Amino acid sequence: MITDIYGESGSGKSQLCFTLCANCASEGGAAVFVDTAGTFRPERVVQISGSQSTLEKIVFVRALNTLDQANAVRKILDMGPRLVVFDTLTSLFSAEYSGPARHLAVMKHMHELALAAINAGCSVVVTNMVRNAPITVVDQAGRNVAQVEVPSQQREYLGSSISIYSHVKLKLEIVDAAKSSFEALLVQPAGKKAVPFAITPRGISDIN
Repeated sequence: MITDIYGESGSGKSQLCFTLCANCASEGGAAVFVDTAGTFRPERVVQISGSQSTLEKIVFVRALNTLDQANAVRKILDMGPRLVVFDTLTSLFSAEYSGPARHLAVMKHMHELALAAINAGCSVVVTNMVRNAPITVVDQAGRNVAQVEVPSQQREYLGSSISIYSHVKLKLEIVDAAKSSFEALLVQPAGKKAVPFAITPRGISDIN
């Protein structure tokens, strides 16, 4: 399956991916971490797992363009990992494509990821950004009179294209960064309410 984790910068997306990789490696499984934005921190993975040997189970791929990112998908079958992480999914596509071509390229990439997940029998986790959604203000006659951006109205970047091939979607939100207070909401399948979590030296922690 493909799990899509999205949220604003600093909401814990990469930290959750580090925790997933550390847990996978600690249990003897191999993981692949495809880094498109320079987010990977090997020392953080070691801190979470408590063992330097954890890194031996994690294959690191630095993708500098969308071709690198596509080639990483094709290598999954050869590597035979239990977990594959793409952090982040859309940043390179955002830089190289525009308009409808960007959506088409992302959908093709997600389709290839879905096939790789099925054929390799592995879990695929992707992270993604959010953007502020413009809100249209209308008068009593239904005429558009203004358009404003409300920070709390955040939508996933290219979310409609990504949702086609995503099986699970998880939204992370910052409650109080200074107190390491965050929330996770299961969007697909829909969860009943947001769940609090914290980012600790040993990774993501359920604070309930």
